[in-house]
Amino acid sequence: MGAGKEILEYLLSCLEDATKGRTGFTLGFLGTVGLDGGPRVRAVILRAFDRAARRIMIATNSSSGKVSEMDRVPQVALTMYDDHRGVQLRVTGTARIIEDSDERARAWRHFAPHSRHLYASPLIPGSPLMDVEDLAGETSDEAAAFDRFAWVGLEMDHLDWLDLSGNGQVRWEFDLVNGAWHGQEVVP
Repeated sequence: MGAGKEILEYLLSCLEDATKGRTGFTLGFLGTVGLDGGPRVRAVILRAFDRAARRIMIATNSSSGKVSEMDRVPQVALTMYDDHRGVQLRVTGTARIIEDSDERARAWRHFAPHSRHLYASPLIPGSPLMDVEDLAGETSDEAAAFDRFAWVGLEMDHLDWLDLSGNGQVRWEFDLVNGAWHGQEVVP
């Protein structure tokens, strides 16, 4: 196995590990294009990874700004940094809101009650507090919470791996070409 294949296997394993327990890659920073054309970056938690489909899954409130942004411009970037290992991974790809109710329901069942509760409020994320005072504290039933649950798949097409841990930095880029990853070492 060549160096590129070993690194690709390592970073894909890191993505799998990040969805099974807390690692340096569990929390990432998602970049989208705002509705005004400006950049938007926010923290997201990696919830699932499908190696065969080359897809990272995240969850969000269906009323959040990022859903509208991804609908408008589905090309996104996701950056993760594992401080313990000194490794950065940048991913670009296409975000898709999962509409399949069975797939959404399977994901929903894996969420702990405290995570499901995040979707219980009818309030729109980012709404000014003075505009929603009358609704503060209101919650809804499980079905309404599920309706606000957006399951998002990031279909990866480019990976940029940078190892900052040693004396000499090492960087590899991988592009998805005809359904297979092709990588090359590049200048850090």
